[in-house]
Amino acid sequence: MSTHRDIVWRAGIAVIAGAGLVLLSACGGGQGAQSSSPTPGTSTPQLEQAPALPGAQPISPSDRVYTADQTSNTVSVINPATNEVLGTIALGAQRLGDILGPQYLRNVDVHGLGFSRDGQYLDAVSVTSNTVTVIRTADNSIVSQTTVGRSSHEGFFSPDGHTVWVADRALSQLDIVDALQGGVIGQVGTESGPSKVLFSPDGSRAYVNHSRAATIDVIDVASREVVQRITGLADPFSSDMALAPDGEELWAAHKKVGKVSVVDLTTGSVSAVLDTGPNTNHPAFVTTPEAELVYLTVGGTDETKIYQRHPDGPPTQVGSIPSSGVEPHGIWPSPDNTRVYVVNEGSDSVDVIDTATRTIVTTLRTGQEGQAVVYVADAVPDGPGTANLTRQGLNLPIQNAAPALVGPGSGDLIVRAVDGLDMVQFTGRGMTANTPYTVYATQAGLPIPLMSFTTDQNGDKPQALAFVQFLGVYDINSVTVRPSDG
Repeated sequence: MSTHRDIVWRAGIAVIAGAGLVLLSACGGGQGAQSSSPTPGTSTPQLEQAPALPGAQPISPSDRVYTADQTSNTVSVINPATNEVLGTIALGAQRLGDILGPQYLRNVDVHGLGFSRDGQYLDAVSVTSNTVTVIRTADNSIVSQTTVGRSSHEGFFSPDGHTVWVADRALSQLDIVDALQGGVIGQVGTESGPSKVLFSPDGSRAYVNHSRAATIDVIDVASREVVQRITGLADPFSSDMALAPDGEELWAAHKKVGKVSVVDLTTGSVSAVLDTGPNTNHPAFVTTPEAELVYLTVGGTDETKIYQRHPDGPPTQVGSIPSSGVEPHGIWPSPDNTRVYVVNEGSDSVDVIDTATRTIVTTLRTGQEGQAVVYVADAVPDGPGTANLTRQGLNLPIQNAAPALVGPGSGDLIVRAVDGLDMVQFTGRGMTANTPYTVYATQAGLPIPLMSFTTDQNGDKPQALAFVQFLGVYDINSVTVRPSDG
């Protein structure tokens, strides 16, 4: 959070002139970073991607916000200048029968998103089909699709825009994908279960968190080798992380234990561990002239918490914004730090937050079961940018309820319409450990079993799914959950 370092980055344009040649290079903010520089002698502002330091360009009609929609297998496309959902990029089928078919070749469970620093390309990672798809943002067309390692979770473009580095969560490696031509062209060994990869502002380092190791791997991008392992994180499972725009701090979220590890990258150590709440999901750095903040989605309490960073002590919570829906998950700021976009995974929607008032200014209906969200500046320099968009996954029925639960604990129920059947999803917390349960819906006074599951050693059930004809047949408020032998 060094003021001197901030000034160096924001003015960090090296000019090398000779024989009529002028080369410009710029260092940028955190995982988004700066992507282009002004022409000498002009007033064209430098393009910056979020998260960014104060002074970045305002929200523009050329920008886009994207969400990864896991159930509809789409990417929703939003114009942030008008808060309009333009459509979806269909990467796979919505119908369960198609996905389970032996001849199905498309994507399954669109989950992670990343982008190139110039805003021209988006990558979408599908966790079940083990694929990464590169999309041209100007016209929403597919440039390449590559099969990568097992349970690929998140991926991000390298600083030069030539490759996408993808975390294979079932393995101990990153796959390096040729962005435009497709194909895996390299790998980097990591600790077990890499979850996400982000790049430093100057592009020299990559940072990787894990789902089975309480470490952050630091990779030298040029040599593609791990040069440091930062230990001491609060829990081995970290599904998401964010990098500060000054490149000096990283927040690793620990969903299962409701904590965040704050990592000081200047010392290579964990500087604080925060108790943040059940199902802590994604952090996002929001930096204004008044304060250096982190917005953090907490799915178990349906809120986005706000923390203030301090140069001489641990972060402190300074606010909270209740979500309009259920299970806030992905989060990303605009480059000018005036807006924050939060995906409500359980409500198929995005909340748009005004950071000045810390209130939700609008809620947008998006594709089904949104996971990641990213803001890409200058994604569509010309034209409407609506080519190749569909309506798949948009404006479909969804219901939420807290079902009656016999015994200790609590739970959430989500029912959404998918093509051909309805998806019934139950999430339980604090129930009796290692116990079989059955979910019932009542029809004509009779309990009808929908599905059964067994809780883990903590009494939790992160997700239980059934595909049935539910909407129009059962009342969601009639659903009960009780031990199977009760």
